[in-house]
Amino acid sequence: MYYELFKRNFPFIVRNYEEATKIINNKENKIIDVYEDNKLIACSIIHKDTILMLCVDKEYRNKGIGSKLLQDSEQYIYANGYDVVKVGVSDNYLMPGIPMKSKPYNEILKEDKIYEEVNDDAFKFFSKRGYIHSWNANCFDMRADLDDIEFIDESIGDTIDNVTYRFATLSDILSIIKCTDDANIEFSKYYRNEELYKDDSKQKVLIALSNNEVCGTLIISVETEGVGLGSVGCTTVKPNYRGNHIGVNMVILGTKYLKSLGLKKGFLGYTYSGLDKMYGYSGYKICVYYMMAQKKRSN
Repeated sequence: MYYELFKRNFPFIVRNYEEATKIINNKENKIIDVYEDNKLIACSIIHKDTILMLCVDKEYRNKGIGSKLLQDSEQYIYANGYDVVKVGVSDNYLMPGIPMKSKPYNEILKEDKIYEEVNDDAFKFFSKRGYIHSWNANCFDMRADLDDIEFIDESIGDTIDNVTYRFATLSDILSIIKCTDDANIEFSKYYRNEELYKDDSKQKVLIALSNNEVCGTLIISVETEGVGLGSVGCTTVKPNYRGNHIGVNMVILGTKYLKSLGLKKGFLGYTYSGLDKMYGYSGYKICVYYMMAQKKRSN
């Protein structure tokens, strides 16, 4: 029932059923819920110091339900010894932050194409109650309509400017981790997953090689988040190879591969300022921004 409430209120959030329900049903969570005529109409799901989701069904909004849920959630978090309340990401997340239509951080980004269902109401609700955007950048999801994109002639397996792009095998894993440790060590844990290197996996690793050295990596996912939807992400390029369009080329080739499988939509979740340019070259556009909301306990 909590998953159904989540999908009713956030239909644009890309999170597969298994992962979302695992997050919601975590035994460490505290759930504060509200019922009307035996129907769940609102809830707050709390994990440690973070509100993973707070929502009220549309027909019950502006009646004080959300305000009371937020107040009770804050009191619970403070009572458990935390001095800061976060909204969005804890050990895991249903969504990175508070979805919104506008940029919470003022800067120039690539063209956006925001979902029609997204507005700034939640941003205003939390802002009025003392929450601030905690990043000196923007956080967002991106999408691409694959049928509308014209791709380069090259494909996975080809060489571009002396860099070869191919799918990785398990024998590449040590070289891959050496690359990711150097480029973005936070991503290394994902590339250690041996399932990515199996022939029948829905996720594959694309690598860029220069003189037989792995200098770039990308994870390509096929329908792991929904039918007809593919994604690319966890992009890394070794620092001494940056500025040569290696990241851009991996994203383009990975997205072209998704289209070759007949998929209609490409997706990037939980990305941030700067990467909008790299992904923008492949036709991805920002579709929802997130307020990375925090509120410090007042004395």
